[in-house]
Amino acid sequence: MKCEDSLTKIEAYIHDKMSYRELEDFLEHIKECPDCYDELETYYTITVGMKYLEEERLEAYNIPHMLKEDLRKKERYVRWIHAITGTLFAIGLVLVILFVILILLYLGRIELPILFK
Repeated sequence: MKCEDSLTKIEAYIHDKMSYRELEDFLEHIKECPDCYDELETYYTITVGMKYLEEERLEAYNIPHMLKEDLRKKERYVRWIHAITGTLFAIGLVLVILFVILILLYLGRIELPILFK
């Protein structure tokens, strides 16, 4: 992802309006690009700060820490999606192989070895 693309997606990130793929690319870029991270941090601080003011929440908050936690949470989400899709792919592959074996058995193209006599 280029910096220009990343900067256009900051608002979507803050408001949780990114697809899984966009989020994955965005997080990867933000980790590697300090300038884009700084822009994200600025926008996040303004957005979250305004939200707290509108809600009249006057407690002290560590907004940069909140951003880091949000990034960690979204990175875990991306890893979880990777694990789920990998597992589903493996299950699908096993099912296709079993289906092919059953078809070949049914058509008589292969025979099962006799395991017990």
